[in-house]
Parts: sequence; C-alpha cells; structure tokens
Amino acid sequence: MKFVIWGARHYGKSYFNGLFRYNRKTITQMQIGGKYVSLKWEYHGIDQHRIRYIKYDDSDIITPVIKVDSLSSEQLLQHRTDKGIKTEEFVYEDYLGYGKNNPPDTTFKVGTWKENNKELYPIYEDHGSKWHDHFFNDLCTCDVFIPQPHPQIFYKPFIDQFNTCYNIIPYKTNILDITIARVNLFVSSATNKSFNVNVKNVEDAWYTDKELVFKHLDDFTRNNRNVEQTLIDNGIEYDYLDLDNHDYKMLCENQIPKTHGVIEYDKNDDRYKLATTMAKEYLQTRNLTDMRLSGRLQDSI
Repeated sequence: MKFVIWGARHYGKSYFNGLFRYNRKTITQMQIGGKYVSLKWEYHGIDQHRIRYIKYDDSDIITPVIKVDSLSSEQLLQHRTDKGIKTEEFVYEDYLGYGKNNPPDTTFKVGTWKENNKELYPIYEDHGSKWHDHFFNDLCTCDVFIPQPHPQIFYKPFIDQFNTCYNIIPYKTNILDITIARVNLFVSSATNKSFNVNVKNVEDAWYTDKELVFKHLDDFTRNNRNVEQTLIDNGIEYDYLDLDNHDYKMLCENQIPKTHGVIEYDKNDDRYKLATTMAKEYLQTRNLTDMRLSGRLQDSI
C-alpha cells in the first residue's frame, strides 16, 4: 500500500475512490459498516477486475467474487459505482433535492448482510489475528486502502503495516459548504429514535428544536475527529489533505473531471437558503472553525 485514507463518514472517500480508479490504480475499500464486505478494483490493461471479498456464514473460507469489465478511464465515468466511478450520492430524505436523490428503492440499505440468499459472516468483527492473512494477501496488495476504522483494524501487525504507508486525513477548509451538505444528510427516523421525538424532516426538526439539527451535525465532526485521535493513540503517523485546496498531482497523474460526484442544488431555492441559515447558525453556536482534531480545543465537539 502507498496511501491509506482515514475517516468515519462524509470525508471524501468517493472522491479518492474515483480519482485513483480514473488513474487505474489498485484500490481496496472496506464497505460502510466495515464488517461484512471489502471491495477491490484492479486494472490489467483495458480490463477492470472488481473483486468482492465475502464469507458465508456456513463457510470457513473468505471468497473472492470477481467480475471483469473492459473499460477505459473515460468509460468509467459513464457507469455508476461499483462498476464505474459515476458517483450518485443517495440521500435518504434529500431535503434539498426534494427527494430526487433518494435511494432507488425502499429496500436500499447501506451495507449488505445477504448474498445469493445466504447469510454473510461479519469477517471484520473478528479479532485481526483471524483475518491476518486476508489483510496482507488480499486487502493490502493495492496502491490505496480505504479502511473502516473499527477496533479490529488496529491490530499490532496492521498498525505496523500502516506506518509503512502515507496515511491521510482529509478535511475541508470550506466548512460552510460541507455543513450545508451534511444538513441534507439528516435522517428523521434516526433522530426520532435517538431523542424520542416525531419530526418529519430537517426543517421540522429545526423549528421543533434546533439542537436536534446541531447534534446531527456534531456527529460528523466528532466521529471523524475520533478517528484522528485513534491514529494518535495507536502511534500511526498521518498528514492532512485539504480537499478544497490540494494539488492532485501529489496523489495521481491525471485529474478527475471537476463535475465528478457533484450534486447541484438551486442556491436560490427556499430550502437551500434555510439549510444555509442552519449551517451558519450551527457554526456560530458551536464556534466551529476547523474540522480537524485540533479544533476540539475551541469547540469541544
């Protein structure tokens, strides 16, 4: 591995996945939740090998399921993930887009626990010693690794491996922009369950109790900072990368088109204006000026 990209949620992993695959680099990404599945993309000439590592509940073997597609880098831009790198950000409620970016059906879930009607085994819930060989022989044989930062990944041999790599913590200096995007990731059912309320969307939550929205936004910053703290606690050295101002040439030769992964919203729409108000008031109330761990000294998130 050359690069390891660290974060918890909404920290730029889709950008890195697209950038490195556009440049035909081998990339491994543990899926959201990080328990059941890892995906790997390899490039052999014009061929892309998509490898899905799974383990059935009734098996002792981690199985690679391989699909091969002949796709140029430009053709990758024309196909949705995981086949291509055309990113479509599915948003459960999509307040800003009036539901246009909802998941394709009501059964959509982040992560999967079944395949071919068979239960999957949570590989990565086990202690790292139980998937030691899989880590080094399958996951690490890549240019870029995007892990899920659950406790099992911080197994001493894995930590030693990470310290041979260039570890990156992405962040954004345009914190208003990313906060507006996170307002749109509000999920009322999760808030209702956590706080015993009955709001129908982020606007309803805002006028019911602004803290419901603020606590939703806190989670992104807190969880990403906690990953950074975990790297420090485990002696893993890292550098920051500003997603708003970095030079892509430090990562890859070719820049991915600027429109990759971008969802456009009408900034003159009343909902966008309200989301902007929410974001600005949140940043002011929390005194949040830096998303990185060092900002915790000022805002206590």
